[in-house]
Amino acid sequence: MSHPYVVNYSTMLRRLALPIFILLCALGLAGRWPDLGASGDTASGRRAAERLYQQAASLIESSAAKPPTQKILLSDSLDGMLHSLDPHSNYYSPEVFRDLMEDQEGKFSGLGLLVTKPSATSPLLVINPIPDTPAWKAGIRAGDVILEVDGHPTDKMSSGEAVRKLKGPSGTEVTIKLGRGEGKPEVMTLKRAPIPKHTVPYAFMLPGGEGYAKVNTFGNTTVQELEENLDRLKAEGMTSLILDLRDNPGGSLTAAIGVASLFLHKGQEVVSVRGRRSAITLHHKATKDGRFAEVPMVVLLNLGSASASEIVAGALQDHDRALVVGERSWGKGLVQTMTPLGDDGAVAITTARYYTPSGRLIQRDYSRSYDAYYFPDQQPADLASKESPAVQGPEAHTDNGRVVYGGGGIAPDVVVKADKIPPLALKFERVRAFLTFAAKEVEKGNLDAAKVRSAAFLAEFKAYAAATPEGKFTSAEWAQSEPYIKCALEREAMTMLDGPASGYKAMIPMDNQLLKAEAVLKESAAGKKAA
Repeated sequence: MSHPYVVNYSTMLRRLALPIFILLCALGLAGRWPDLGASGDTASGRRAAERLYQQAASLIESSAAKPPTQKILLSDSLDGMLHSLDPHSNYYSPEVFRDLMEDQEGKFSGLGLLVTKPSATSPLLVINPIPDTPAWKAGIRAGDVILEVDGHPTDKMSSGEAVRKLKGPSGTEVTIKLGRGEGKPEVMTLKRAPIPKHTVPYAFMLPGGEGYAKVNTFGNTTVQELEENLDRLKAEGMTSLILDLRDNPGGSLTAAIGVASLFLHKGQEVVSVRGRRSAITLHHKATKDGRFAEVPMVVLLNLGSASASEIVAGALQDHDRALVVGERSWGKGLVQTMTPLGDDGAVAITTARYYTPSGRLIQRDYSRSYDAYYFPDQQPADLASKESPAVQGPEAHTDNGRVVYGGGGIAPDVVVKADKIPPLALKFERVRAFLTFAAKEVEKGNLDAAKVRSAAFLAEFKAYAAATPEGKFTSAEWAQSEPYIKCALEREAMTMLDGPASGYKAMIPMDNQLLKAEAVLKESAAGKKAA
């Protein structure tokens, strides 16, 4: 049976030329193509489009030093056409579209493993099995190594390829070869099952009575997950909240409205959506008083926060419900309408823009160049940071009259740049030294939380690191990096021993943005008591 993309070039071009030309006309781009419809003759214009596309593809096929596959040529053609509109109009291949839908739905089918590759040539390492999943029930544990998936060695795969092979339709089988310590590898065949994909992976109490909740993305389950976690934290004594939206790229608009509504009062606007070619504006408002509308809170943002994250942060900032701490967010305020293309993926085309309740456009400017848009942290300081009022952008005002700034993204009320990882510790992170060492220690079976936090464990790592190719370091370099190294070792070991949340908590002493958020909440509480 032939693959749907494996057709000859002339057949493919005949199929593509007319739809591409029609789409170009619909988007107002056909005028950019030479000799298309100059005489007003639509049929002639279509034939010109076919000829132009066929000529270019024929030259690629006959002359290119390394001609791409037909599948790549097709997807790249669509990408180029859509990216001429704006940075966020996209073609999604079937594989990427499937992953995107899994993120939105909050579930997928597989074995239930958190895995990584310590290096490009190492086999797949199990960080943690998810409880009550096929992997957990089969006895797979942290520190195990998956040597093969369905007979394919994982040391020859990227981590993404390996994960895709482990995933699949519920009820189907996958055979893995599992290595553990010095024992003989075991081959086992497991049935895939639905695995929950949590969008709120961490929610716990901090020592001062602050609750902390991390939202990774916005999907169909996010509002329910967050609400359940906040109920639990409230029962544990939560008096204030840090909502961490750092490195959250966004997701569902419905989820963003639902999350913001948990903290707002009925009728308060969350976001407005203004069409690109229409004067119509849609105003999305909280439909009832949020159950946590009175909880003091801070929102954490950074450059990795985008889209739905910015909608939530902007709404809470504009209504004086939360102070925003961290760094200016990405500035992704273009609304895409997603159209599935059957078995061929999907196309997302920008149809509107997002505005915060105070009228700030969330979208960052991309008119100068896409390079400046995609790499804002590499631009000159006056363009990249936008921290000083002179370059913040247009002013707006919150409900209580505070000045907030537009100019793309959400500007924080309290600017805190993330601390840089010390050079030696960064070198160890890049070669996965912390992970590799912790995995070996966990594999020995004599590790617990007390030992992980001991001076002896740190000394063992220092000796291990000194014996590696990257291990040449001075006493001064070690001293500079030691606090981070200690936390990173605890992160990797406790993730394997007690789960991702324990590992995540281990890095809090190194998280200056989170520590500042705690301080802001304490200062606010102290100010209210004094008043």
